[in-house]
Amino acid sequence: MPKPKQNARGKAGASLPKLAGCESGQSKINNCSADDIAKVVRELSEHGLALNSASGATQMATLPKALQHRGARGLSTYEAVAAGYLRIATRVKELKSNWDIITLRESYVGPDGLFHAGVARYVLIGRIDRSAKAQRAFDFGGAQ
Repeated sequence: MPKPKQNARGKAGASLPKLAGCESGQSKINNCSADDIAKVVRELSEHGLALNSASGATQMATLPKALQHRGARGLSTYEAVAAGYLRIATRVKELKSNWDIITLRESYVGPDGLFHAGVARYVLIGRIDRSAKAQRAFDFGGAQ
């Protein structure tokens, strides 16, 4: 009888390198167990950054604070969904009009035990300075 798949599409039986913790980002493949995700959600809650509503407005108000608190660790899609941000990519896209947020693509062995490539991790760089952007346009002849 054949063995069941151990990884996602086309990766059955692939040997995986040493795994790092869910939030480490130090390894090419990160381990993101349910316990790792629960630690991140607990951390946000302990710092008053848990969502008290699933509304888009609440998510938009809370997400920049959560990302700022997490610093360079940011939030992965797994962590954000567990914290209540069900459309994290949409929220980040909306926030990018006022915030500089980078998206890192990482590989994970998720809580389901499967390999997932290209999982997003969002890291807040800071608030966009509109005056500096306008000045740059002026300096380089972009202002009318």
